[in-house]
Amino acid sequence: MTQDNQYKIMKLSSGEEIICNLIADEHPRTFSIEAPLKMMAVPRVTRDGVEESLSLQRWIHFSDGERYDVPKTQVLVITNASVGLSKFYEHCIKRMKMEDIGEPTENELKDIEYEEEWDDEYGEPLSKIYH
Repeated sequence: MTQDNQYKIMKLSSGEEIICNLIADEHPRTFSIEAPLKMMAVPRVTRDGVEESLSLQRWIHFSDGERYDVPKTQVLVITNASVGLSKFYEHCIKRMKMEDIGEPTENELKDIEYEEEWDDEYGEPLSKIYH
C-alpha cells in the first residue's frame, strides 16, 4: 500500500460498511471505487465470553466487475482504513483472486464434515474464520 493508494471505509445509507480502493471522487454525483468488500463483525461465543472477528466478503456477488460507481448521496461517511485493516484487506483481495471457485473436492467435503462433527462434539470450532 502506498501513501497515494489509501484504502477507504465507506458507511452507506443502507447500513453497510465497505472497504475499497477509492479511484476517483471528481465526479459531482458518484465515487468511483474498486474491489469493494463488505465488512461484518461476526460474534462468537467462547469460553471467555463473546468475541468479535472481522469478516470481509464480496460486496456484490456474481459480478465480474471490479469497479463500481457509488452515488455520493448513498455515502454517509468516508474515512481512511487503518494500516492493519489495509493489510488484511490486501490479503483477502489476493486470496480471492487466487481462488478458483468451483465444486468442492471429496477431501474438502470430508474436512467440512469432520469440522462440523468436532464442533458438535466439543462445542468449539476446530479452526477460526478470519474472512
